[in-house]
Amino acid sequence: MAMLDRESYERRLRDVRLLVLDVDGVLTSGEIIFIDDDREAKMFCVKDGSAMFIAGLIDLKIAIITARTSKVVERRFTELPVNYLRQGVKNKVGACLDIQRQESISDHEIAYIGDDLIDLPMLEHAGLGIAVSDGHAKLIEVADWVTLTPGGRGAAREVVDDIVTARGLWDDVLDDYRSRQSRVVPMRQGENEVG
Repeated sequence: MAMLDRESYERRLRDVRLLVLDVDGVLTSGEIIFIDDDREAKMFCVKDGSAMFIAGLIDLKIAIITARTSKVVERRFTELPVNYLRQGVKNKVGACLDIQRQESISDHEIAYIGDDLIDLPMLEHAGLGIAVSDGHAKLIEVADWVTLTPGGRGAAREVVDDIVTARGLWDDVLDDYRSRQSRVVPMRQGENEVG
């Protein structure tokens, strides 16, 4: 499969109603830190978190499907507007098909972002298969698109921004951010701006 040109990529993005994301290597750099043998730490990029709020503004559903199970992942994605969180999933395509049935979403309306060989079946299932720039070489070979940004550094945000661009919705997104700022209650005199 050859990578799409920019125009074809943006055309495909216009149809995307569900963005499915892997965690380790896509929303994190892929590193896992174990503390005292039973606790785990991961670093997430705030830009990817912001992308999930933007997705809500443009009626884009977000699904997180990961092979591992982690309390850290559960905590992170209960803080964000994620529509589906599926952990401990060995058959990612099966989990995606369940979500598709619930939402009446066709394969061509899905974009998937992955980084490693376990993501290959899902990359091939989705209407738009995307690999992160630091993903496995064999995954990059078959991807429809490759992000400029590596996993854990804003790759999901890059794709959501591309969807906003392809749909011509930047004015709506920016207007929403401006209107939320105008609703902020001004500080009273003497209040410290930095808490």
